Amino acid sequence: MKSFSNISAKFMLCMVAIMACLGCAQQLDQLPESGVSPDQISEANIPFFLNGLYRRATPDRDNYVLHDTRGGNYTWTALSGNSSAYGALITGNNVDDRLSYSANIWSHAYRNIYNANILIEACDRLGGNLNSIKAETSYLRAWLYYQLVTTFGGVPLVLVNTTENIPRNSDAEVWNQIIVDIDYAIENALPYAQTGNKKVSQEAAKALKSRVLLALGQTAEAAELAASVIESTGLQLDADYGGIFRETDGSTEVLFAFSNLKTESNIRMSSLFWPYGTAWAGSYFVQPSDYALNTLYPAGDVRKDVNILRITNSDGSSNVIVSKYWDVQPIIISRLSELYLICAEGFGRTQGLPYLNAVRQKRGLSPLTGGDFAGDEQFIDEVLEERRRELFSEGFLFYDLVRTDKAIDLPNVQNRNQYVLPLPGQQVRLSEGVLKQNEGY
Repeated sequence: MKSFSNISAKFMLCMVAIMACLGCAQQLDQLPESGVSPDQISEANIPFFLNGLYRRATPDRDNYVLHDTRGGNYTWTALSGNSSAYGALITGNNVDDRLSYSANIWSHAYRNIYNANILIEACDRLGGNLNSIKAETSYLRAWLYYQLVTTFGGVPLVLVNTTENIPRNSDAEVWNQIIVDIDYAIENALPYAQTGNKKVSQEAAKALKSRVLLALGQTAEAAELAASVIESTGLQLDADYGGIFRETDGSTEVLFAFSNLKTESNIRMSSLFWPYGTAWAGSYFVQPSDYALNTLYPAGDVRKDVNILRITNSDGSSNVIVSKYWDVQPIIISRLSELYLICAEGFGRTQGLPYLNAVRQKRGLSPLTGGDFAGDEQFIDEVLEERRRELFSEGFLFYDLVRTDKAIDLPNVQNRNQYVLPLPGQQVRLSEGVLKQNEGY
Protein backbone atom coordinates (compact mmCIF):
# COMPACT_ATOMS: atom_id res chain seq x y z
CA MET A 1 0.00 0.00 0.00
CA LYS A 2 2.90 2.35 0.53
CA SER A 3 3.19 3.70 -2.99
CA PHE A 4 -0.39 4.99 -2.81
CA SER A 5 -0.33 5.87 0.87
CA ASN A 6 2.57 8.21 0.29
CA ILE A 7 0.67 10.14 -2.34
CA SER A 8 -0.81 13.14 -0.62
CA ALA A 9 -4.55 12.78 -0.16
CA LYS A 10 -4.90 16.48 -0.89
CA PHE A 11 -3.01 16.10 -4.15
CA MET A 12 -5.13 13.16 -5.19
CA LEU A 13 -8.41 14.94 -4.64
CA CYS A 14 -7.12 18.05 -6.37
CA MET A 15 -6.26 15.93 -9.39
CA VAL A 16 -9.80 14.55 -9.39
CA ALA A 17 -11.08 18.10 -9.24
CA ILE A 18 -8.89 19.20 -12.14
CA MET A 19 -9.81 16.25 -14.34
CA ALA A 20 -13.49 16.45 -13.51
CA CYS A 21 -13.54 20.15 -14.18
CA LEU A 22 -11.91 19.74 -17.58
CA GLY A 23 -14.72 17.38 -18.58
CA CYS A 24 -17.65 18.78 -16.63
CA ALA A 25 -17.16 22.52 -16.59
CA GLN A 26 -20.01 23.26 -18.98
CA GLN A 27 -22.40 20.91 -17.21
CA LEU A 28 -21.51 22.21 -13.77
CA ASP A 29 -21.19 25.83 -14.82
CA GLN A 30 -18.14 26.18 -12.56
CA LEU A 31 -14.60 27.36 -13.03
CA PRO A 32 -11.66 25.04 -12.33
CA GLU A 33 -10.79 24.68 -8.66
CA SER A 34 -7.35 23.19 -9.16
CA GLY A 35 -6.11 24.69 -5.89
CA VAL A 36 -8.83 23.19 -3.73
CA SER A 37 -7.70 20.99 -0.84
CA PRO A 38 -9.99 18.67 1.13
CA ASP A 39 -10.50 21.11 3.98
CA GLN A 40 -11.91 23.57 1.46
CA ILE A 41 -14.70 21.22 0.41
CA SER A 42 -17.99 22.87 1.20
CA GLU A 43 -21.64 21.93 1.01
CA ALA A 44 -21.82 24.07 -2.12
CA ASN A 45 -18.94 22.48 -4.03
CA ILE A 46 -18.99 18.87 -2.83
CA PRO A 47 -21.27 17.74 -5.72
CA PHE A 48 -18.52 18.89 -8.04
CA PHE A 49 -16.02 16.56 -6.40
CA LEU A 50 -18.52 13.71 -6.39
CA ASN A 51 -18.90 14.11 -10.15
CA GLY A 52 -15.13 13.83 -10.39
CA LEU A 53 -15.20 10.59 -8.43
CA TYR A 54 -17.85 9.13 -10.74
CA ARG A 55 -15.66 10.00 -13.68
CA ARG A 56 -12.44 8.61 -12.24
CA ALA A 57 -14.10 5.44 -10.90
CA THR A 58 -15.38 4.48 -14.36
CA PRO A 59 -13.83 1.05 -15.00
CA ASP A 60 -10.99 0.75 -17.48
CA ARG A 61 -11.67 -1.16 -20.69
CA ASP A 62 -9.67 -4.33 -20.04
CA ASN A 63 -10.53 -4.48 -16.34
CA TYR A 64 -14.26 -4.36 -17.05
CA VAL A 65 -14.14 -7.66 -18.94
CA LEU A 66 -11.43 -9.35 -16.84
CA HIS A 67 -13.78 -12.16 -15.79
CA ASP A 68 -14.81 -12.80 -19.40
CA THR A 69 -11.15 -13.07 -20.38
CA ARG A 70 -10.34 -15.50 -17.56
CA GLY A 71 -13.61 -17.42 -17.74
CA GLY A 72 -13.42 -18.72 -21.32
CA ASN A 73 -15.48 -16.25 -23.34
CA TYR A 74 -12.43 -15.09 -25.34
CA THR A 75 -9.26 -16.32 -26.92
CA TRP A 76 -6.28 -14.31 -28.08
CA THR A 77 -5.73 -13.04 -31.61
CA ALA A 78 -2.69 -12.91 -33.86
CA LEU A 79 -2.27 -9.28 -32.82
CA SER A 80 -2.05 -10.05 -29.10
CA GLY A 81 -0.64 -13.59 -29.05
CA ASN A 82 -0.68 -16.16 -26.28
CA SER A 83 2.31 -14.58 -24.53
CA SER A 84 0.55 -11.25 -23.98
CA ALA A 85 -1.29 -10.32 -20.78
CA TYR A 86 -4.50 -11.45 -22.50
CA GLY A 87 -2.90 -14.73 -23.49
CA ALA A 88 -1.58 -15.28 -19.97
CA LEU A 89 -5.05 -14.97 -18.46
CA ILE A 90 -6.60 -17.16 -21.16
CA THR A 91 -4.01 -19.94 -20.94
CA GLY A 92 -3.05 -19.56 -17.27
CA ASN A 93 0.63 -19.57 -18.27
CA ASN A 94 3.14 -17.09 -16.83
CA VAL A 95 0.66 -15.43 -14.49
CA ASP A 96 2.86 -13.90 -11.79
CA ASP A 97 3.23 -10.74 -9.75
CA ARG A 98 4.31 -8.76 -12.83
CA LEU A 99 0.87 -9.13 -14.45
CA SER A 100 -0.29 -5.77 -15.76
CA TYR A 101 -3.92 -6.58 -14.97
CA SER A 102 -3.10 -6.88 -11.27
CA ALA A 103 -1.30 -3.55 -11.17
CA ASN A 104 -4.02 -1.74 -13.12
CA ILE A 105 -6.93 -3.05 -11.06
CA TRP A 106 -5.12 -2.36 -7.79
CA SER A 107 -4.08 1.20 -8.67
CA HIS A 108 -7.47 2.15 -10.16
CA ALA A 109 -9.33 0.90 -7.10
CA TYR A 110 -7.14 2.40 -4.39
CA ARG A 111 -6.76 5.79 -6.04
CA ASN A 112 -10.51 6.08 -6.09
CA ILE A 113 -10.98 4.58 -2.61
CA TYR A 114 -8.67 7.27 -1.27
CA ASN A 115 -10.75 9.96 -2.95
CA ALA A 116 -13.98 8.39 -1.72
CA ASN A 117 -12.59 8.45 1.81
CA ILE A 118 -11.92 12.17 1.53
CA LEU A 119 -15.47 12.85 0.40
CA ILE A 120 -16.96 10.68 3.16
CA GLU A 121 -14.81 12.51 5.73
CA ALA A 122 -15.94 15.86 4.31
CA CYS A 123 -19.61 14.81 4.54
CA ASP A 124 -19.12 13.84 8.19
CA ARG A 125 -17.33 17.11 8.94
CA LEU A 126 -19.85 19.34 7.19
CA GLY A 127 -22.98 17.63 8.45
CA GLY A 128 -26.07 19.23 7.00
CA ASN A 129 -28.02 17.67 4.18
CA LEU A 130 -25.25 15.56 2.66
CA ASN A 131 -26.49 12.05 3.39
CA SER A 132 -27.32 11.33 -0.24
CA ILE A 133 -23.85 12.43 -1.37
CA LYS A 134 -22.24 10.26 1.29
CA ALA A 135 -24.52 7.43 0.16
CA GLU A 136 -23.40 7.68 -3.46
CA THR A 137 -19.76 7.83 -2.37
CA SER A 138 -20.22 4.83 -0.07
CA TYR A 139 -21.70 2.83 -2.94
CA LEU A 140 -18.73 3.69 -5.17
CA ARG A 141 -16.29 2.65 -2.44
CA ALA A 142 -18.20 -0.62 -2.00
CA TRP A 143 -18.12 -1.27 -5.73
CA LEU A 144 -14.36 -0.64 -5.83
CA TYR A 145 -13.78 -3.06 -2.96
CA TYR A 146 -15.97 -5.57 -4.79
CA GLN A 147 -13.55 -5.37 -7.73
CA LEU A 148 -10.62 -5.94 -5.41
CA VAL A 149 -12.00 -8.83 -3.37
CA THR A 150 -13.25 -10.74 -6.41
CA THR A 151 -9.85 -10.30 -8.08
CA PHE A 152 -7.39 -10.76 -5.20
CA GLY A 153 -9.32 -12.10 -2.20
CA GLY A 154 -8.56 -10.26 1.03
CA VAL A 155 -7.01 -6.81 0.59
CA PRO A 156 -6.15 -3.92 2.92
CA LEU A 157 -9.25 -2.04 4.09
CA VAL A 158 -8.43 1.65 3.91
CA LEU A 159 -11.34 3.54 5.41
CA VAL A 160 -9.32 6.49 6.73
CA ASN A 161 -6.42 7.64 4.58
CA THR A 162 -2.99 7.04 6.02
CA THR A 163 0.68 6.98 5.07
CA GLU A 164 1.24 3.77 7.01
CA ASN A 165 1.68 0.37 5.45
CA ILE A 166 -1.48 -1.64 6.07
CA PRO A 167 -1.72 -5.45 6.11
CA ARG A 168 -4.37 -7.39 4.25
CA ASN A 169 -7.76 -7.91 5.80
CA SER A 170 -9.50 -11.24 5.38
CA ASP A 171 -11.99 -11.88 2.60
CA ALA A 172 -14.79 -11.90 5.19
CA GLU A 173 -13.77 -8.50 6.57
CA VAL A 174 -13.74 -6.97 3.09
CA TRP A 175 -17.14 -8.43 2.23
CA ASN A 176 -18.52 -7.15 5.53
CA GLN A 177 -17.32 -3.62 4.80
CA ILE A 178 -18.84 -3.78 1.34
CA ILE A 179 -22.20 -4.58 2.91
CA VAL A 180 -21.81 -1.79 5.50
CA ASP A 181 -21.21 0.74 2.71
CA ILE A 182 -24.04 -0.59 0.56
CA ASP A 183 -26.46 -0.58 3.48
CA TYR A 184 -25.68 3.08 4.08
CA ALA A 185 -26.41 3.76 0.41
CA ILE A 186 -29.70 1.85 0.58
CA GLU A 187 -30.76 3.85 3.62
CA ASN A 188 -29.69 7.29 2.40
CA ALA A 189 -29.50 7.43 -1.41
CA LEU A 190 -32.26 9.03 -3.44
CA PRO A 191 -34.78 6.77 -5.19
CA TYR A 192 -34.28 5.77 -8.82
CA ALA A 193 -37.23 7.92 -9.84
CA GLN A 194 -35.15 10.98 -8.86
CA THR A 195 -31.65 9.88 -9.89
CA GLY A 196 -32.16 8.03 -13.18
CA ASN A 197 -29.52 5.50 -14.19
CA LYS A 198 -26.39 7.71 -14.21
CA LYS A 199 -26.35 8.23 -10.45
CA VAL A 200 -26.44 5.78 -7.58
CA SER A 201 -29.98 5.25 -6.30
CA GLN A 202 -31.48 3.19 -3.49
CA GLU A 203 -32.46 0.59 -6.06
CA ALA A 204 -28.98 0.48 -7.62
CA ALA A 205 -27.55 -0.11 -4.15
CA LYS A 206 -30.03 -2.93 -3.53
CA ALA A 207 -29.08 -4.45 -6.89
CA LEU A 208 -25.40 -4.44 -5.93
CA LYS A 209 -26.19 -5.91 -2.51
CA SER A 210 -28.14 -8.75 -4.14
CA ARG A 211 -25.02 -9.51 -6.21
CA VAL A 212 -22.89 -9.49 -3.07
CA LEU A 213 -25.29 -11.76 -1.20
CA LEU A 214 -25.20 -14.19 -4.13
CA ALA A 215 -21.40 -14.18 -3.97
CA LEU A 216 -21.57 -14.96 -0.25
CA GLY A 217 -23.86 -17.92 -0.84
CA GLN A 218 -26.90 -16.22 0.69
CA THR A 219 -28.91 -17.05 -2.38
CA ALA A 220 -32.42 -16.85 -0.95
CA GLU A 221 -31.75 -13.42 0.57
CA ALA A 222 -30.20 -12.28 -2.72
CA ALA A 223 -33.29 -13.38 -4.62
CA GLU A 224 -35.71 -11.66 -2.24
CA LEU A 225 -33.81 -8.39 -2.53
CA ALA A 226 -33.53 -8.65 -6.32
CA ALA A 227 -37.26 -9.33 -6.60
CA SER A 228 -38.02 -6.25 -4.52
CA VAL A 229 -36.01 -4.09 -6.92
CA ILE A 230 -37.75 -5.58 -9.95
CA GLU A 231 -41.11 -4.77 -8.40
CA SER A 232 -40.28 -1.27 -7.17
CA THR A 233 -38.53 0.36 -10.11
CA GLY A 234 -41.15 0.01 -12.82
CA LEU A 235 -38.36 -0.96 -15.23
CA GLN A 236 -38.87 -3.75 -17.75
CA LEU A 237 -36.66 -6.23 -19.55
CA ASP A 238 -35.59 -4.53 -22.76
CA ALA A 239 -36.71 -6.32 -25.94
CA ASP A 240 -33.92 -4.56 -27.86
CA TYR A 241 -30.90 -6.46 -26.54
CA GLY A 242 -28.40 -4.57 -28.69
CA GLY A 243 -29.91 -1.23 -27.71
CA ILE A 244 -29.09 -1.88 -24.06
CA PHE A 245 -25.40 -1.37 -24.90
CA ARG A 246 -25.52 0.80 -28.01
CA GLU A 247 -28.36 3.15 -27.03
CA THR A 248 -28.07 2.82 -23.27
CA ASP A 249 -29.78 6.09 -22.45
CA GLY A 250 -33.00 4.80 -23.99
CA SER A 251 -32.93 1.32 -22.44
CA THR A 252 -35.79 0.22 -20.21
CA GLU A 253 -33.69 -1.99 -17.93
CA VAL A 254 -30.50 -0.16 -16.86
CA LEU A 255 -30.37 0.58 -13.13
CA PHE A 256 -26.93 2.17 -12.95
CA ALA A 257 -24.23 2.94 -15.49
CA PHE A 258 -21.19 5.19 -15.47
CA SER A 259 -21.86 8.01 -17.95
CA ASN A 260 -18.52 7.55 -19.76
CA LEU A 261 -18.87 10.70 -21.84
CA LYS A 262 -16.48 11.27 -24.75
CA THR A 263 -15.51 14.58 -23.18
CA GLU A 264 -14.64 12.88 -19.89
CA SER A 265 -13.58 9.26 -19.29
CA ASN A 266 -14.01 8.28 -22.97
CA ILE A 267 -13.63 4.52 -22.43
CA ARG A 268 -14.27 2.88 -25.79
CA MET A 269 -15.02 -0.78 -25.15
CA SER A 270 -15.19 -1.49 -28.88
CA SER A 271 -11.48 -0.72 -29.24
CA LEU A 272 -10.59 -4.02 -27.55
CA PHE A 273 -12.63 -6.11 -29.97
CA TRP A 274 -12.90 -4.49 -33.41
CA PRO A 275 -10.01 -4.62 -35.92
CA TYR A 276 -8.38 -1.57 -37.37
CA GLY A 277 -10.13 -0.38 -40.52
CA THR A 278 -13.64 -1.26 -39.34
CA ALA A 279 -16.43 1.07 -38.26
CA TRP A 280 -15.25 0.99 -34.63
CA ALA A 281 -11.56 0.58 -35.38
CA GLY A 282 -9.64 -0.90 -32.50
CA SER A 283 -6.80 -3.19 -31.47
CA TYR A 284 -8.58 -6.57 -31.88
CA PHE A 285 -6.67 -8.14 -28.98
CA VAL A 286 -9.29 -10.76 -28.08
CA GLN A 287 -11.95 -12.63 -30.05
CA PRO A 288 -14.78 -15.01 -29.14
CA SER A 289 -13.69 -18.43 -27.97
CA ASP A 290 -14.78 -21.51 -29.90
CA TYR A 291 -17.33 -22.24 -27.19
CA ALA A 292 -18.83 -18.76 -27.34
CA LEU A 293 -18.96 -18.91 -31.14
CA ASN A 294 -20.24 -22.43 -31.69
CA THR A 295 -21.98 -23.68 -28.53
CA LEU A 296 -23.14 -20.92 -26.21
CA TYR A 297 -26.15 -19.63 -28.14
CA PRO A 298 -28.99 -21.91 -29.28
CA ALA A 299 -30.70 -21.34 -32.62
CA GLY A 300 -33.04 -18.37 -32.47
CA ASP A 301 -31.21 -16.60 -29.65
CA VAL A 302 -31.11 -12.94 -30.71
CA ARG A 303 -28.11 -12.26 -28.49
CA LYS A 304 -25.64 -14.09 -30.69
CA ASP A 305 -25.96 -11.65 -33.59
CA VAL A 306 -25.47 -8.75 -31.16
CA ASN A 307 -22.53 -10.23 -29.27
CA ILE A 308 -20.64 -12.04 -32.03
CA LEU A 309 -20.13 -11.05 -35.66
CA ARG A 310 -18.14 -12.35 -38.60
CA ILE A 311 -16.78 -9.45 -40.64
CA THR A 312 -15.21 -9.49 -44.10
CA ASN A 313 -12.03 -7.47 -44.59
CA SER A 314 -11.08 -5.49 -47.68
CA ASP A 315 -8.70 -8.27 -48.78
CA GLY A 316 -11.48 -10.86 -48.62
CA SER A 317 -10.35 -12.45 -45.36
CA SER A 318 -12.67 -12.56 -42.37
CA ASN A 319 -12.53 -12.16 -38.62
CA VAL A 320 -14.90 -13.23 -35.88
CA ILE A 321 -15.26 -10.44 -33.35
CA VAL A 322 -17.03 -9.50 -30.12
CA SER A 323 -19.47 -6.97 -31.56
CA LYS A 324 -21.51 -6.03 -28.48
CA TYR A 325 -20.06 -2.55 -28.07
CA TRP A 326 -20.06 0.34 -30.51
CA ASP A 327 -17.99 3.45 -29.98
CA VAL A 328 -18.33 5.17 -26.55
CA GLN A 329 -21.40 4.31 -24.49
CA PRO A 330 -22.24 4.33 -20.77
CA ILE A 331 -20.63 1.43 -18.92
CA ILE A 332 -23.34 -0.62 -17.27
CA ILE A 333 -22.95 -1.85 -13.70
CA SER A 334 -26.46 -3.10 -12.90
CA ARG A 335 -29.42 -3.95 -15.09
CA LEU A 336 -32.68 -5.78 -14.68
CA SER A 337 -31.71 -9.01 -16.46
CA GLU A 338 -29.05 -9.73 -13.85
CA LEU A 339 -31.70 -9.37 -11.13
CA TYR A 340 -34.05 -11.77 -12.89
CA LEU A 341 -31.25 -14.34 -13.05
CA ILE A 342 -30.37 -13.79 -9.39
CA CYS A 343 -34.02 -14.53 -8.63
CA ALA A 344 -33.88 -17.67 -10.76
CA GLU A 345 -30.77 -18.94 -9.00
CA GLY A 346 -31.76 -17.89 -5.50
CA PHE A 347 -35.37 -19.08 -5.54
CA GLY A 348 -34.51 -22.41 -7.15
CA ARG A 349 -36.28 -24.53 -9.71
CA THR A 350 -39.93 -24.13 -8.68
CA GLN A 351 -40.12 -20.44 -7.82
CA GLY A 352 -37.16 -19.34 -9.94
CA LEU A 353 -38.16 -20.89 -13.28
CA PRO A 354 -40.53 -18.02 -14.26
CA TYR A 355 -37.65 -15.54 -13.84
CA LEU A 356 -35.37 -17.66 -16.02
CA ASN A 357 -38.06 -18.01 -18.67
CA ALA A 358 -38.77 -14.28 -18.66
CA VAL A 359 -35.20 -13.63 -19.81
CA ARG A 360 -35.15 -16.54 -22.27
CA GLN A 361 -38.39 -15.53 -23.96
CA LYS A 362 -37.30 -11.92 -24.24
CA ARG A 363 -34.23 -13.17 -26.13
CA GLY A 364 -36.11 -15.39 -28.59
CA LEU A 365 -35.90 -18.73 -26.79
CA SER A 366 -38.77 -21.02 -25.82
CA PRO A 367 -39.68 -21.40 -22.14
CA LEU A 368 -38.45 -24.38 -20.16
CA THR A 369 -40.49 -26.56 -17.82
CA GLY A 370 -39.59 -28.20 -14.55
CA GLY A 371 -39.46 -31.52 -16.37
CA ASP A 372 -36.53 -30.29 -18.47
CA PHE A 373 -34.25 -30.70 -15.44
CA ALA A 374 -33.24 -33.92 -13.74
CA GLY A 375 -32.85 -32.04 -10.47
CA ASP A 376 -32.00 -28.77 -8.78
CA GLU A 377 -28.33 -28.97 -9.73
CA GLN A 378 -29.17 -29.16 -13.43
CA PHE A 379 -31.48 -26.16 -13.04
CA ILE A 380 -28.68 -24.09 -11.48
CA ASP A 381 -26.37 -25.15 -14.31
CA GLU A 382 -28.91 -23.83 -16.80
CA VAL A 383 -29.21 -20.54 -14.89
CA LEU A 384 -25.43 -20.15 -14.96
CA GLU A 385 -25.39 -20.83 -18.69
CA GLU A 386 -28.13 -18.26 -19.16
CA ARG A 387 -26.07 -15.75 -17.17
CA ARG A 388 -23.17 -16.47 -19.53
CA ARG A 389 -25.38 -15.79 -22.57
CA GLU A 390 -27.09 -12.72 -21.21
CA LEU A 391 -24.14 -11.08 -19.43
CA PHE A 392 -21.53 -11.91 -22.08
CA SER A 393 -18.71 -9.34 -22.00
CA GLU A 394 -20.09 -7.59 -18.91
CA GLY A 395 -17.51 -8.93 -16.47
CA PHE A 396 -19.30 -11.81 -14.70
CA LEU A 397 -18.24 -15.21 -16.02
CA PHE A 398 -15.07 -16.16 -14.14
CA TYR A 399 -16.35 -15.08 -10.74
CA ASP A 400 -19.62 -16.92 -11.38
CA LEU A 401 -17.49 -20.03 -11.82
CA VAL A 402 -15.44 -19.22 -8.72
CA ARG A 403 -18.40 -18.68 -6.40
CA THR A 404 -19.96 -21.96 -7.58
CA ASP A 405 -16.56 -23.75 -7.42
CA LYS A 406 -16.74 -24.62 -11.11
CA ALA A 407 -13.65 -22.61 -12.09
CA ILE A 408 -11.49 -25.58 -11.10
CA ASP A 409 -12.64 -27.24 -14.34
CA LEU A 410 -11.24 -24.46 -16.54
CA PRO A 411 -8.10 -25.31 -18.54
CA ASN A 412 -6.33 -22.17 -17.26
CA VAL A 413 -6.92 -23.07 -13.58
CA GLN A 414 -4.69 -25.78 -12.10
CA ASN A 415 -5.70 -25.35 -8.45
CA ARG A 416 -7.95 -23.17 -6.31
CA ASN A 417 -5.10 -20.80 -5.46
CA GLN A 418 -5.59 -19.56 -9.02
CA TYR A 419 -9.14 -18.43 -8.31
CA VAL A 420 -7.47 -15.12 -7.43
CA LEU A 421 -4.73 -13.17 -9.16
CA PRO A 422 -1.37 -12.31 -7.59
CA LEU A 423 -1.07 -9.00 -5.80
CA PRO A 424 1.11 -6.55 -7.78
CA GLY A 425 4.70 -7.38 -6.94
CA GLN A 426 5.66 -3.73 -6.64
CA GLN A 427 3.03 -3.24 -3.93
CA VAL A 428 4.31 -6.24 -1.98
CA ARG A 429 7.88 -4.96 -2.15
CA LEU A 430 6.99 -1.39 -1.23
CA SER A 431 5.07 -2.61 1.80
CA GLU A 432 8.34 -3.82 3.37
CA GLY A 433 6.90 -7.21 4.19
CA VAL A 434 3.51 -6.02 5.47
CA LEU A 435 1.56 -7.20 2.41
CA LYS A 436 1.64 -10.97 1.94
CA GLN A 437 1.38 -12.41 -1.55
CA ASN A 438 -1.43 -14.81 -2.49
CA GLU A 439 -0.46 -18.42 -2.02
CA GLY A 440 0.97 -20.06 -5.12
CA TYR A 441 2.39 -16.91 -6.69
